[in-house]
Amino acid sequence: MAGSRRRRQLKRQRERQQAAAAAAPAPAPVRLFNFHCFPPELLAEIHHRLAFLERLAFASVCGESGQLLRETPWLILPAENADRARVFSVADGESATVRTSDVAMRGPVAIGSSGGWLVTADDRGALRMTNPATGAHADLPAITTVPFIEPKPGGHWFCLDVRFGGQPPPPPAPGHSYDYPTARTFTVTAAQMRQVFYRKVVLSESPRPDSYAAMLIMERCIGAPAFATAEDGPDPSWRMARSPDAVEDAIHHDGRFLSITYTGRVEAWQRDAETGEFTSEEVAPRLAYEDMHLRRKYIAASMDGRLIAVLKHAGDFKSDDDHPYSRARGTRTRVSFKVQILDRVKGRWEEAADIGDTALFVGVNGSMCLSTREHQGIRPGCVYFTDDEVGAACLREANCQLRSYSYGEADDIELRDVGVYNLKAGSVETIRALGKHQLWPPPAWFTPSFL
Repeated sequence: MAGSRRRRQLKRQRERQQAAAAAAPAPAPVRLFNFHCFPPELLAEIHHRLAFLERLAFASVCGESGQLLRETPWLILPAENADRARVFSVADGESATVRTSDVAMRGPVAIGSSGGWLVTADDRGALRMTNPATGAHADLPAITTVPFIEPKPGGHWFCLDVRFGGQPPPPPAPGHSYDYPTARTFTVTAAQMRQVFYRKVVLSESPRPDSYAAMLIMERCIGAPAFATAEDGPDPSWRMARSPDAVEDAIHHDGRFLSITYTGRVEAWQRDAETGEFTSEEVAPRLAYEDMHLRRKYIAASMDGRLIAVLKHAGDFKSDDDHPYSRARGTRTRVSFKVQILDRVKGRWEEAADIGDTALFVGVNGSMCLSTREHQGIRPGCVYFTDDEVGAACLREANCQLRSYSYGEADDIELRDVGVYNLKAGSVETIRALGKHQLWPPPAWFTPSFL
């Protein structure tokens, strides 16, 4: 009896709640603000006053309404769990761990960053573009569309039959061996593609999965770049292009790809609308530089459109704190940078010890030159850098040597870590707020974008 009475009471209670809900007035519709009506200066001021994660949410709403708010570059770093990543805001000096729902962000290595999009390579050699801020992602053309790459059964191996020919690998340092394959035909595992084949992928400005152009820069022993565009239709492929001097770095600027070769030639690339093929022409005097300790050359564009060459040097030197317990008997690898700017009037490159109120960001990203007045929180006259020697990082990871050192071997943490090089002082400064972090996969710069 008691159970039946309780059920009747509950039934009458539900009926009263349903009747009350039916009689209540309908809720007022949510009114969405149209940010088009707000002046950009007001949006920028609101944006500046928010905490860095709140800025992302605010910028995403503004992006949906057509307003683009500039963000200072962020770092994306590995987290302890594979399904998460750590993002660090240079401007705020703050970081947060975020869930990576995108498969392109779980485990793969970043080998490119342009226009707010990352390009990643997984352990099966697949390339994807992904937007860390929005979660949007898309596959780039299969690497097997490169004419000289033949997949082996199972997809775990690739046979590379190199016909284009690039520059020979640089001579090995004393006591070291080649990291490059020397034969023209060789077989590698899919995971080794990141070690011996991929150098960097540069995307066009403001890329989208259905509207992009991509330039694949391969390691020095390959030499020639490959291009792919969304204009190629539903089944795009990588098209090889000739560059006898081997492309070392590239950016997308003013509607076209610009590259610098291992010999210092600067080339501009154009796509033939009929054939889809890319060809280049030399657009600047050859860069003059010293080879001593030269590690990498980058190309960038200044705020006023002038071409910039950034030269990264790394050499082993005796440390000031030389003592018996030093990891490598006091020997450390020191990193330094030199900057040259093209003077088109004089027709030559000129070294610049001071780059004024600008800062440079180099790494696996498309090299950037930013105004420190428009992007608060970054230091003027500095080069922000990350480890972009992905092949060497892959080799260290395979050998479980991320933080181990052999007795008598140089401490190269400055080369492998994130740093800020002060051009005037000639020294590397750390980003203290970044704290300790993992070095695999190597960190990458990216600029959050919601458009």
